[in-house]
Amino acid sequence: MATESDKNIRRNIPPKKIDPLNSLRNHIKIVVVIVFIINFAGGISVFFKVKPLYTSNAVIKIEPVVPKILYGKEDASITPYYDDYVRTQINIVKSYKVLNKAIQNYKKKGYLFNLPNENPDQAVERLAVRLNISQIRDTQLFSLKMISRRKEGLSEIINSVADSYLDQIRNDQLNKDSSRLNFLRKRKKELEDKLSKNYSILKNISSENAIGLTDKKNIYVYLQAIVDLTQQVVKATSRRIEAETTLGELKKQLNLLKKLDISADVDDWVEKDWSIRDNRIQLSRKLQDLRLILSGVKTNHPDRKEYEENLKKLYEVQNSQIERAEKVAERVIRGKLISDQRKKILNLKTEYEAALSTEKELKKELKNAEIKASMVNTKMMEASTLLKDIQRLQDSLIRIDGRIDQIEVESRSSGRITLLTKARVPDTPSTGKRAKMLVIVILASLVSGLSFAIYKDKTDIKIHTPHDIYRVLGFPATGYVMDANEDKESFEDLTKAVIKQSASQYSEQIREISFNYALEHEDNNSQIFTCISMGEKQGTTTFVTNTLSALDVEKHKRILVDMNIYNPFKVPDINIEGKGICGVLKGEISLNEAIIKDSDYPFHILPYGVTENSQNHFMGKGITGLIDKLKKDYDYIVIDSPPLILGSEVKFLSKISDVAVLLVNAGIVNEHELSRVVNTIDRLKTKVISVVLNRVRFKRGRYFKDNMNKYYDLVNKRKEVIE
Repeated sequence: MATESDKNIRRNIPPKKIDPLNSLRNHIKIVVVIVFIINFAGGISVFFKVKPLYTSNAVIKIEPVVPKILYGKEDASITPYYDDYVRTQINIVKSYKVLNKAIQNYKKKGYLFNLPNENPDQAVERLAVRLNISQIRDTQLFSLKMISRRKEGLSEIINSVADSYLDQIRNDQLNKDSSRLNFLRKRKKELEDKLSKNYSILKNISSENAIGLTDKKNIYVYLQAIVDLTQQVVKATSRRIEAETTLGELKKQLNLLKKLDISADVDDWVEKDWSIRDNRIQLSRKLQDLRLILSGVKTNHPDRKEYEENLKKLYEVQNSQIERAEKVAERVIRGKLISDQRKKILNLKTEYEAALSTEKELKKELKNAEIKASMVNTKMMEASTLLKDIQRLQDSLIRIDGRIDQIEVESRSSGRITLLTKARVPDTPSTGKRAKMLVIVILASLVSGLSFAIYKDKTDIKIHTPHDIYRVLGFPATGYVMDANEDKESFEDLTKAVIKQSASQYSEQIREISFNYALEHEDNNSQIFTCISMGEKQGTTTFVTNTLSALDVEKHKRILVDMNIYNPFKVPDINIEGKGICGVLKGEISLNEAIIKDSDYPFHILPYGVTENSQNHFMGKGITGLIDKLKKDYDYIVIDSPPLILGSEVKFLSKISDVAVLLVNAGIVNEHELSRVVNTIDRLKTKVISVVLNRVRFKRGRYFKDNMNKYYDLVNKRKEVIE
């Protein structure tokens, strides 16, 4: 049962892209088989099922004498309208009336078109479907064609349809001309009555307004009157506003005059008044006389006191007279000023009232002028509309008169619709349909074969190419290794391919992967590389030995640690019974004694050592210490791990490794298994995960094969240069 994580893995894997060309290359054999089977079966079916066909056709010519009679158009624009006319005639041929009569005429000739238990409507419908009618391009011709498996009666049914159509056209033309003339004459009478009515209305409008309403310049008189009155209203309004403003200012001045200081004017008036001046002179003389008298009277004189009192009274009279004169002067002068101001106000009020009255009258006249102009404008628009309507009616009458004349001419000299070519009995059948069907069968077979190839590639979830690894995991494969059987070289011992056949394409691919591991070692000081496969006998040991052989380091700096407890590595000519990791962990031998240093391989080997019930010896802490000791002496420690699906030991080995190398056999492992395994290794917090595609076969397209051919061409050229 799938877990939730398995479902998430399936959902997260991007779908394959469709590559028709590559899919065709991958499945070319099965595609050829599919194409052959479909072509063979389809060819037999077409040959026996598709019968030869007979074809017969008749040609009808439509030749109107006067094209304008048909269309009412100029010669330059006749062509599209003529095509419409021809299409109309084709539809008439397919009408029920024409085809039903054709079937009856066909029966009179000794042939029966109706099938058993078929009513006339069904027979007409079947004939309309079988009858192919089309206009011959850029001509006045159209053809009536039928295709049948039997040639008997084929030409007769076509000729019956053509004769029925020609009879129908002749009868329709006679009825149509009379009905069209009656309609046009009736329409002409209606237009003449309406035209007479519009003339009468136009005459009444002109007489009521006593002006030629058809002349648009006459409206300018009313518009100019409105403009003149508007200007006068503006002037009157300006005068009224000016008088109103001045009147307000005069009233303000009147209030100011009542409080104005006029003492200077009063003094001047008092000084210049003769009566006041005479009184003052007389009083001055009397005062002078009394002062002279008083100056001659002694202080103790009994009359002195009387003189002093008289002098005092004279002074009082003088002052009283001056005060009274000033009051009178002030009243007279201020009254004079106020009186003059009131006269000005009265005169200005008169002007204001006159301006206000004038303004009102002008506005009234302006309103009347606007009403009059609007009324005249409306009447002129009405008259203009009537004139357009009259012109349209006159044009219609001209067209109707012309149409009546044309129909009368047409009825006397009508166009010709003739049967140009009668249908003939076909001599030989046509096999064109067989050829078309064979082409369809061939195309269908090609499409089916290609579709099958695309479907197979689309639904195939196996890992076949490095691109599949990148699509599933999101990061590229470290490299790929071809299936050794596909190489041009022959290998006696595949574990020593890099040593003995170093110029092979297989060895070159191993060296590219080893170079990547060397870079990883230099950049990140990675030493422990654990090689894991996803099943038994998937070439893990072969990959490990060749990868170690391809490393460009001294022999004593690289070691193969065999921990494949299910299929231990057997070193040729060396007995490892009781030796190896198991002996070290049991304390039977030392680590240095367990390591094989004198083999034919360019690296040291630490075998597992075959003993009974030893499968779990290295799962404890002892193996970790053993690996730590090896790290001091070796730069590259490559562990040959047991298959991932056979033991939990692999998880332990992956966890202690710097790089977990997952070996994926092409065409064996599917996408979900690969994604699940990589996720499992990733959860163990392995520093680096490397994926290598193993045993890639050429049948997955020509990409690898082309590369191999190019590679061996370069190798041969190098050999020639060296020799």
